[in-house]
Amino acid sequence: MITFKADEASRILTIEMVGMITEADIDAAVDQLEAEFPAVGVHVRGVGQHFNVLSDWEKLEGWEKGAKTLGTVTSKLISEAVRKHAVLADAKWAGEQPRLADIAKHAEVRFFPPEERAAAMAWLGEK
Repeated sequence: MITFKADEASRILTIEMVGMITEADIDAAVDQLEAEFPAVGVHVRGVGQHFNVLSDWEKLEGWEKGAKTLGTVTSKLISEAVRKHAVLADAKWAGEQPRLADIAKHAEVRFFPPEERAAAMAWLGEK
């Protein structure tokens, strides 16, 4: 399951992933993002709006076959608008950092252990 929480004032989009992510989860997440948060939806590409992302992978189990590729392609749609990307994750997900950096070429990507949520949010809030 993928859920979003957008803080328009701070321009931080939190993306929480729980369990084993499927292609259907990604499709539903894109629909939710566009419907609930049009300012940070996939239409943001190229319009000069920027935001930061907090990916919460504390309860992530992984991606089903095909879902990781779909997630990568989908993420590229909004990647130009992302300036900072903090990932809350256990050390087992550290190998994902190069992939995330490749997706969001204009963003600085940092991993934080789950217990450092406050530090991740503080970093995202820095100008």
